[in-house]
Amino acid sequence: MNESENQRSNNNDENLDELRLTVKEAANYINESPGVIRNWMRELKPHILTIQGENGYHYFDKPAIERLLLIRQLSRDQNYSIKQIEYHFATGGKPVRPEPNAEASDLILKNLKVIKDQLELQKEFNATLVQQLKKQQQHMDTQQQYITESLNKRDEQLLLAFKESQQARQEAAATKEEVSEKKGFFARMFSKD
Repeated sequence: MNESENQRSNNNDENLDELRLTVKEAANYINESPGVIRNWMRELKPHILTIQGENGYHYFDKPAIERLLLIRQLSRDQNYSIKQIEYHFATGGKPVRPEPNAEASDLILKNLKVIKDQLELQKEFNATLVQQLKKQQQHMDTQQQYITESLNKRDEQLLLAFKESQQARQEAAATKEEVSEKKGFFARMFSKD
């Protein structure tokens, strides 16, 4: 708080015994918005005792302001919800801490055991799945090897057939040339020149 807020707070403390603050004034006094004060009044009505004027407005005296300051502290500083603040007032200030509950603990343990069992089943399933995937990979590797060997064998056979075909053509061409030469020889011999 700065100096002016401290001074205003001290002045308000002195005058608080005599004055009755409206919702807006009380909100300014405790540094909250009027909407928040109205919400607290609606939710925590039995725990915030206000003075109702003839005009129907609610006025806050010193005990009501102190109660609002406590609510603000619980809400802002300790992060209490409205229900926790209500519990705090209903129990005379007992701190909000969940009591250990044997039934809840047993239920949690049962749920953890179910989860653990499911994890074990999942682990077994994963191991089986990994084995099946390895078998499938081996089968695919075998098929790939067979395909590769078959293609290599086919390529070798095609190359051999091509070479044989080329050789046969060369031999045929050589034979044709030979025949042509022989024909040429005989043709020259019997030709009438």
